[in-house]
Amino acid sequence: MPFYLSSADSGFSSLTHLDVDKKFGTWEDIKHISVKYDIVVDLVVDHISDELFEFKDFLKNGDKSFFSNFFITTEKFSSRFELLKIDKRVRKFFVVLKKTLNLLRRVDFVFHEQGVNKFVLEKIYRPRLGSPFEKFIFADGKKRSVWCTFSKKQIDLDIKNRRVRKMIQKWIENLGSQGVKLLRLDVTGYCSKKRGTTSFMIPEIYKFIRWLAKVAHDNNMLVLPEIHDHYSMQVKLAKTNGINYVYDFCLPALVLYSIYSKNTRSLERWIKIRPENQITTLDTHDGIGLIDVEGLVDTNELEDLFQSIFQNGGNVTMRASGTSSENVDIYQINTTYYSALGEDDKKHLIARAIKCFVPGIPQVYYVGLLAGVNDEGLLEKTGNGRDVNRYYYSMSEIEKEIKRDVVRKLGELMIFRNEYPAFNGCFEAKKCEDYELLLVWKKGRSWCKLFVDFEEKEGSIEYFNLKKHKSNLIRL
Repeated sequence: MPFYLSSADSGFSSLTHLDVDKKFGTWEDIKHISVKYDIVVDLVVDHISDELFEFKDFLKNGDKSFFSNFFITTEKFSSRFELLKIDKRVRKFFVVLKKTLNLLRRVDFVFHEQGVNKFVLEKIYRPRLGSPFEKFIFADGKKRSVWCTFSKKQIDLDIKNRRVRKMIQKWIENLGSQGVKLLRLDVTGYCSKKRGTTSFMIPEIYKFIRWLAKVAHDNNMLVLPEIHDHYSMQVKLAKTNGINYVYDFCLPALVLYSIYSKNTRSLERWIKIRPENQITTLDTHDGIGLIDVEGLVDTNELEDLFQSIFQNGGNVTMRASGTSSENVDIYQINTTYYSALGEDDKKHLIARAIKCFVPGIPQVYYVGLLAGVNDEGLLEKTGNGRDVNRYYYSMSEIEKEIKRDVVRKLGELMIFRNEYPAFNGCFEAKKCEDYELLLVWKKGRSWCKLFVDFEEKEGSIEYFNLKKHKSNLIRL
């Protein structure tokens, strides 16, 4: 989670990228950690907190604010006129024309909503239902609508604004100076807004991501965009110039589907076409994305997957997902991965082993590491569906959890994945029965293979012990 000063959403409603929240530590701590470890941190460029000084100044002073162009109002989004350096008399005419058109848009309830053409609004893609514009009351008493992709507490930035980009560049330069090695580009797919388009992963966004990557590379950092969309998008993004890594957001749902359906054909298909430069995941601070596997799993199979997750995760999973809670993404199922698997230790280890054997850099979320269950208490407290998967562990709880057999075995699996040399060699997914999976790695004399029988719910890892010169078998 982001360690910056923030007002909401577990750090994702950032007030700045230039200060560390004192309850976590200081920049000196970050530098100290970077000596031994490669640090990955979030760069939240789509939006800022509604409590940020710049936005408060905009609410106070309106268009007279120095920061008025940092944000996207309905008037700005709907404007067809760019008032550049033109003759003052001509400019005055266009200003009057713009004001007249904006007034007509606001009073026309047949074709406009909040001053934006309804057909234009319908094209906009966002993870929540309805318009992305939220109403705010300004100091002069007037109500104006401002673009908020995710919530009213997270105000979108206008990345076309030169001063906004300068601010973002300053953030990146600061993170580079603190020893950060990899930037996770949070929800960058929504950063660019363009009238008449979906405003999601449009050409302007690819251009913006390439700009972010160049600034990061100039400051000795790599980039990892966080995008949830059809699986073909990740394949395309992985080939984009300047992109170092992409997330494998298909794996979480496909592994669950294989376990529930006892059929691996969709998982095997993805393994064959997946990008090489990926970070493999099963869970993150967000929910389990389902839009990512459209086309790999058909509609009826997805519905079966929904019901299986809901059945295993219990009533709390249903209340935390879709439109049931204050969710920023209705296309995700909010649950811990362990709860989604019915809190079954063997299934949990099988799923984690698959993630470790699929090519890429494995990422293990802290709740998944500790085989955590759904946090119904936090969900009740905040009303935010994603919080069901964000339990706040105390140090004493962590000391207790790491003694559990499932957690201890997962730790051993992670060490094996880090240290066994075959994982730096050649990979192959062997052809098996539809209910089986066989993944093999080889390098020199070292080899290892993961075999899973989904009908019998059995999994094992076999590898060649280089010290004892014989094969070893680990049952999951």
